[in-house]
Amino acid sequence: MTSTANITIYLQAVGGHFLGANAYDPGGISITLKYSGGKIKIPYNVIPHFTDDGNVSPNFTEGASSFLPIITIPQPAPAVQAGAVNYLSGDFTTVAARANIKLASVVEFAELSVNVPTTSGQPFQISQSVILNPAQPEYKIIVPVPGLYLSAGNLPKAVSVFVKMMCGCPVTAAPPASLWPANDFVVFANVTDISGGSTVYSLTYDTSQTGNSLFSAALLPGQKKIKSVTYTALQKSTANYGVLAAG
Repeated sequence: MTSTANITIYLQAVGGHFLGANAYDPGGISITLKYSGGKIKIPYNVIPHFTDDGNVSPNFTEGASSFLPIITIPQPAPAVQAGAVNYLSGDFTTVAARANIKLASVVEFAELSVNVPTTSGQPFQISQSVILNPAQPEYKIIVPVPGLYLSAGNLPKAVSVFVKMMCGCPVTAAPPASLWPANDFVVFANVTDISGGSTVYSLTYDTSQTGNSLFSAALLPGQKKIKSVTYTALQKSTANYGVLAAG
């Protein structure tokens, strides 16, 4: 008799939440499972005002919490001190890909392929092996999604960029407004002018825009007309990074 299995797949931003309504273009996320039963596209549905991106708790719950923690660096950050650690879990309203598949009669390796859109125009392509066992009817798979979600700002006479986690979670001056403090991020803008020259700006968190993840720097006096800007951001605690090229 052929056995079946229920598979639930969570896409978790490294250091953040699951990829839900606040992520970049969640409708463009695609997940495919390839195994002996064929190549199956598993829907990743984000339902506005219903699905959430996970529940955060300082307590780890066996069988429910993700193995990927959310670490908040100390405020202010000394050289050595314990940071705050939170854990993420899901429930029936949490965004995930779900499918029921027929299993082979023997253990096999399957391949999970995930495409996550980014603001750079190219998707993150993630592959993960999955062991399918005919004796196991339930699977919970968490796929880490690295990176940072960058989008261009529009402050006058400045270079500015919004820096968020891949889940869309905001950066703020300090907790408790969010778990991602601004001093954990290093942000630069490489400005190319119409003559071909380049200038590097170090961006700081914009305290006048509290809570919306904006980093900016005023243009230098005499800055020539800008042709293009490349923004880069690094989260020190996770080594997550993001790049955005803007005209």
